[in-house]
Amino acid sequence: MYEHPLSLWSDNKPLHGQNALVVGDAAGITDPLLAEGIRPSMFTGVKAAAAIANAIAGDSSALPEYSSIVHQAWGEEYVWAQRLSGLFFKLPGVAYKVGVKRPTAAQIMSQILCGQTRYTDITDKAIKTLKRSFLPGQG
Repeated sequence: MYEHPLSLWSDNKPLHGQNALVVGDAAGITDPLLAEGIRPSMFTGVKAAAAIANAIAGDSSALPEYSSIVHQAWGEEYVWAQRLSGLFFKLPGVAYKVGVKRPTAAQIMSQILCGQTRYTDITDKAIKTLKRSFLPGQG
């Protein structure tokens, strides 16, 4: 058995270089809470293909624009996912009670995985729920 750490999104770093783009796992485009990366990897692959086509056609800003597109689509989203995952993994008992046993949590995570809901839409409510579960009378 071999273990390999997941490459998680850490900040808005450049995802392009001279004549090169980084996509998928190499770009760290893995969800920090769910460890899901297929949907964002496909997104970066499609956007990279378009950027390469534009660069070949003579658009000198195509590769830097790719970085901007990915940052706008996933960067802020994964910052919020990282904050939420920090709470969940530091408080596993509470996370289980609030995030696994609660039926609405599975629905919300399914909506996130399908792209119907974003972390930016649910993080405030999730943090308040965690606080109430951990510190009754708070949140």
